[in-house]
Amino acid sequence: MDSTKTITFRKPIAVGAGEGAKTYESVTLREPVAGDYETAEKNAGKCGFLVALIALISGVPIDAVDQMFGSQLDEAEDYFAAFADGVSDQDKRSEDEMTLQLQHAVKLTDDDTGLNAASLDLCEPTNQQRRKARAAGGPFAASIALISDVAKVPKKTVRAMCARDFLTAVGYFNGFQIGRRPGSDD
Repeated sequence: MDSTKTITFRKPIAVGAGEGAKTYESVTLREPVAGDYETAEKNAGKCGFLVALIALISGVPIDAVDQMFGSQLDEAEDYFAAFADGVSDQDKRSEDEMTLQLQHAVKLTDDDTGLNAASLDLCEPTNQQRRKARAAGGPFAASIALISDVAKVPKKTVRAMCARDFLTAVGYFNGFQIGRRPGSDD
């Protein structure tokens, strides 16, 4: 997978008026971090989550991104979705505990603090942990809160996780929602 993707507009998109007008010819995307999902979720408003995420990642104003063609938005969505490929098995129940080795270690400081992490120890969350996490806001904010609580790391650390690591942790927690099948030893 490419580390960035540039989507060139079929025709330039202008926003603003007069001397403040600016024209954009493309957006360049990168792998989101968990905090990007949370911020886009908060900024989704009238334009929606995908448009907010593209604007945040690319630095192109939301008013310009909102003028992109649907096929170009689909292209961006496919790029972002590729980071979720293979992160969880929707038909397999999660193990009670796991250590998630981060593909991209989180290094927020130069010293040895709890803000830095190369792995996360995860386990099945309690109902209380899930309930507390849901109070944090939308699905992404709740996932960040849940990972932080279960792994005992600051939310700031979780927000810095790359999409693949973050979505793997989310997939792990979702694996506890898979129903027990008749005749299984679960």
